[in-house]
Amino acid sequence: MKHKKPQNNTLPLKYARGADRFITELPVDMGGVQGVTRNISATGIYFETEVAHEPGSRVNFTVEVHIRGEKLKLVCEGEVVRVGCYDGVLGMATKLLSSFFSDAAEIVDVNSRSLAARQIH
Repeated sequence: MKHKKPQNNTLPLKYARGADRFITELPVDMGGVQGVTRNISATGIYFETEVAHEPGSRVNFTVEVHIRGEKLKLVCEGEVVRVGCYDGVLGMATKLLSSFFSDAAEIVDVNSRSLAARQIH
């Protein structure tokens, strides 16, 4: 899969959006379809992938993160807000509807369970 390299991975992106976004490169899995994040915020994630979904559709995916030396999965349900192809690379922006952290060793099938039911309030 072809990916664009981020320009700078230390500063937040400033746009006319609700939350600061941070450039980051983390593995994404959408039910066996692999991708990589390009930026992430408290309210959404932009990632590159090989499969596009229509704007307005819901998608389930996991993002692999390392926190204090521990590998975790951020299990997400999102709404696709934008899909685009930039320099031959397919990208998808999602608004987070729900998310929770799961131990990376736990098998998480994001297509077979309701993420909202697992969300901690």
